[in-house]
Amino acid sequence: MKYLKIITPITFILLISFFFRLYKAPTFFLYGHDQDLIGWFVRDVWANHHIRLIGQETSTQGIFIGPYFYYFLIPFYLLTKLDVVGGTLAVAVISVFETASLYYIFSKIWGKNAGFLAAFFHATSFFLILIEREVVPTQPIMLWTAWFIFFLYQILKGNQKYFLLGGLLLSLIWNINMSLILLAPLISLALILSNKKLNIKYTFLGLIILITLSTPLIFFEVRHNFLQTKSFVLSLTTNQKDVVSGADKVARTFHLTAKNIANLFTGTDFPIRFWHVALFIGISFLFLVLKKVIDKKLAIILVCWFALIFGFFSVYSKVLSEYYLNGLNIIFFLIFTLLTDFFLKQKNKVYKLFGIFLVGIFSLINIYRFSVFPINQSSYIQKKQLIDDIKIDAEKHGYSCISISYITDPGYNLGYRYFFWRESMHVNNPISASPVYSIVFPLSRVDRVDKSFGALGLIFPDYKKYTKEAVKESCSGLNSNDTDPMFGFAN
Repeated sequence: MKYLKIITPITFILLISFFFRLYKAPTFFLYGHDQDLIGWFVRDVWANHHIRLIGQETSTQGIFIGPYFYYFLIPFYLLTKLDVVGGTLAVAVISVFETASLYYIFSKIWGKNAGFLAAFFHATSFFLILIEREVVPTQPIMLWTAWFIFFLYQILKGNQKYFLLGGLLLSLIWNINMSLILLAPLISLALILSNKKLNIKYTFLGLIILITLSTPLIFFEVRHNFLQTKSFVLSLTTNQKDVVSGADKVARTFHLTAKNIANLFTGTDFPIRFWHVALFIGISFLFLVLKKVIDKKLAIILVCWFALIFGFFSVYSKVLSEYYLNGLNIIFFLIFTLLTDFFLKQKNKVYKLFGIFLVGIFSLINIYRFSVFPINQSSYIQKKQLIDDIKIDAEKHGYSCISISYITDPGYNLGYRYFFWRESMHVNNPISASPVYSIVFPLSRVDRVDKSFGALGLIFPDYKKYTKEAVKESCSGLNSNDTDPMFGFAN
C-alpha cells in the first residue's frame, strides 16, 4: 500500500508530461533544416548502410555533433515507416525519462515532496515543453544537467563510485552540446570540497566508460587528422565576429540569461521585466542557502556552475543566442522547486499559503501559455501536404522527374529534401529543364499561387512548355536531391 501511495502520483505526473510533449505532435512539429539533416542521417544509416561517426556540423565550422541522438531516433523512424514525425515520439520518451529522473534526483537529495514538485514543474512547464518538443540533439540538455548535479552531489558526499556516472555523462557532451564541457572543472572542485582522497579504482572505471563511449569521437579525430580538435582551438583563439564585445557583451549575456529565467516561469507576455524575475531567483537562492535547504558546498558548486557558463559566453566572440545558455536552466529550476517545497513544508499558514500560491500561479501561467501558443503554418504538416500534392500532380502529368524553384529568402529553401527522398521522387535543379514547381514563402512574395498550404504557396509548372521527350531527357541524369551536397551534412 505504501508503494502504491508513492507510485500512483508520479505515474500520473509522467502521463501529464507525456501528454504535453505529444499533444498534436504533427501540428506543432517545427520542421526545418536541422530536422532534414536528422532525416538524412537516418537515410544514410538505414538505406545506405553507412555506419556514421558524426551527426551534423554545428554553427562552428569543422565541429560536428556526436551520433548517439541520431541513432536513438532510428527505431522511432522505423515505427512510423521512416516518417520524420517519429522523431516527436522519440523526444517525448526522453522528456518522460527526464521527468522521472528529476523526481528521483530531487527525492534522493531533498525528499519525496521536492521530488514530486520537480516532476510536476517539469511536466507542466511550457518553456521546457517547448524546448523538449524540438527534435534536435540539444533536446536532452536538461536531463544531462540534472544528472550532473546528482553526480557532483554524490562526489561532495564522498560517494566516488559515482565516477562511473561521471564517465557516462562526460562521454555524452559531444553528443548534446559542447558548451557543457565548461562544467568539467566542477568535478575537481567537488572532490576538493568533499575532503576525500581520490579513489583510483572508481576513477579508472569512470575513465574506461568515458573512453569506451567516446570511441566514435576518437576514431573520427584519428581518421581526419584531429579536425574537430583543431577547429575547437581555432574557434577559441580567433574572432567569431560578434557585433558586441566588452561590457555590451556582458549586458547581452545577462539579458538573455534573465530572458531564459522569465521564460521558464512567467513567459514574455506578462508585464514583468526579465531582470525582476532574475532578481527574485537570485534572492531565493540566498534565502535557501541561509535556511540550509541548499548545502553550502553544493551552493559553491552552483555558483561556480553559473560563473563558468555566464563568464565564458560573456567573453566568447561568437554571436550569442538564448539556447547557448540552456545549461543554466537547471539551476533556476532547482531554486524555484526548493523554494516552493520549503514554504509548503512550513507549519505557518501564511508560509504554506505562499507555497500553494507558487504552485497555483505556475500552473495557471503555463496552462495559459500553452493554450494561446500559435501554430507555425510553414512546418511539418504544410511541407508534407505540399510535397504530397507535387507528387500527385507530377504523376498525373506523367513526369518521371521534376525540378524545384524556391521563391523565398536564403535559408527558407531548406527542409524539404528528406520529404522528396521518402516519396522516392527524382528532383533536379531548374537548370535541368525538368518541369518546375515553385515553392513560395511567404505568400506575399508573389501576386498569386496555384495552391496554398498554410503560409506556404505552390505554383505549378507551365505544362505546355514540356514535352514527354524533353522531360525524359532531363530525367536521364542523376537525382540531384540525392547527390547534391547538403549544408551541414558530411559523409
